[in-house]
Amino acid sequence: MTKFKDFLIKLWVYLSFAVVFFFVFKIFYFLISKGISSVNLEFLTQNPQGLPLGTTGGIKSSIIGSLWLMIIAMGISTLLGVFCAIYRVFYCKSEFLKSVITLIIQCIASIPSIIIGMFVYGFFIVTLNISKSLLTASIALSLIVFPFVEVNIEKSIAEINKNTIKDSFSLGIDKTYMIRKLVMPMISRNIITISLLAGSYAIGATAPLLLTGAVFMNNSVGLFKPVTALPFHLHMLLSQSIAIEKAYATALVLIMILIILHILAYLVLVFSGGKIVEHITNK
Repeated sequence: MTKFKDFLIKLWVYLSFAVVFFFVFKIFYFLISKGISSVNLEFLTQNPQGLPLGTTGGIKSSIIGSLWLMIIAMGISTLLGVFCAIYRVFYCKSEFLKSVITLIIQCIASIPSIIIGMFVYGFFIVTLNISKSLLTASIALSLIVFPFVEVNIEKSIAEINKNTIKDSFSLGIDKTYMIRKLVMPMISRNIITISLLAGSYAIGATAPLLLTGAVFMNNSVGLFKPVTALPFHLHMLLSQSIAIEKAYATALVLIMILIILHILAYLVLVFSGGKIVEHITNK
């Protein structure tokens, strides 16, 4: 009976892997077969052109805009996530307040991205009179990925050996100094990995961009200027049913950017991930 159960578990694992691999392969095959013919140097280095806009030219401005959105969203969400996790673990003494913080984070995680876009539009753009821009769009994306960052960084801190922290306190080391010199270096690799995953999630979001600062055409990038982005560019091409082959090519480029970013992040993580955070904490 035990062998039969083991067989069923192994069968379920292999079938699950086969199903996932099949769908991933089909997605890549579909995008490559439909979009590879439109991907060339001109497509990657020119801005959208033609009438209707996007029928010719390329996606240069959208690539640049997406990278800036990802970088700023990563920065904001990582700072908020690290500070919130450290406060909840080391400084917050009230169990009730910890429960409230957890509830708020869970609520943010469950809010649809379009609702977060509406909040940013209503508060930052309407109330604070900040124009639709790269900044407001990045804030919306950072709020979307903030729960993911905070929860995973808090888990990374929880995995640190408790005796190490207790020993530092018993030696009379200041809590802030201990966090800077002990905790942060120990979770530095996790911070970079989590930040990358959050950025990968943010770069593919479309709904909040519709309300917070995305435009179909913009040749210059500025913090307080509207921005173009690959998912919004893809949305416009498909919604208007124009240049469908370029829409497939845009989706293919977006996926390839994510793969390249993950490879680069892994190399940074292996060779200098800890040094980056250590340099920041020593400042």
